[in-house]
Amino acid sequence: MLTPIQDAPAGEKLSRILAWADEQVATITKDIDRGIVRKLPYSPFAQLFHALMYPRFSRTVNDADRKFSVTPACTSCGTCAEVCPAANIDLVDDRPVWKHRCELCCACIHLCPVKAIEAGPATAKREHYRNPAVSVAELKLRTKK
Repeated sequence: MLTPIQDAPAGEKLSRILAWADEQVATITKDIDRGIVRKLPYSPFAQLFHALMYPRFSRTVNDADRKFSVTPACTSCGTCAEVCPAANIDLVDDRPVWKHRCELCCACIHLCPVKAIEAGPATAKREHYRNPAVSVAELKLRTKK
């Protein structure tokens, strides 16, 4: 979801983040295989932040796509609709139309091959991101269930 808030990381910073994530996934996988249950660390600040912010987020997230727009650069390829895990996008008259059940994953923004989808004016200048280990074709297959 980085694009609406900030630019996606790049270069060495991105490499460090992905390496750390791979380590975390490997550790979690081993714990699951061994049947180990771990409690998350307690943080009073995190709990307070969650209590204050999550209700607002959960009430408004599905309508977040009302901020999304399509530029004339759209080629009507349909990638946005195919990668949306919430099946929230239809192509109507060869243009994406959001159905207001968005989960704010921003796959439509990040994976548009011509960067034609924006979530407000600031996102037009922001970098788009796709995990290099996951292909667009894989994401399309996952959403066809």
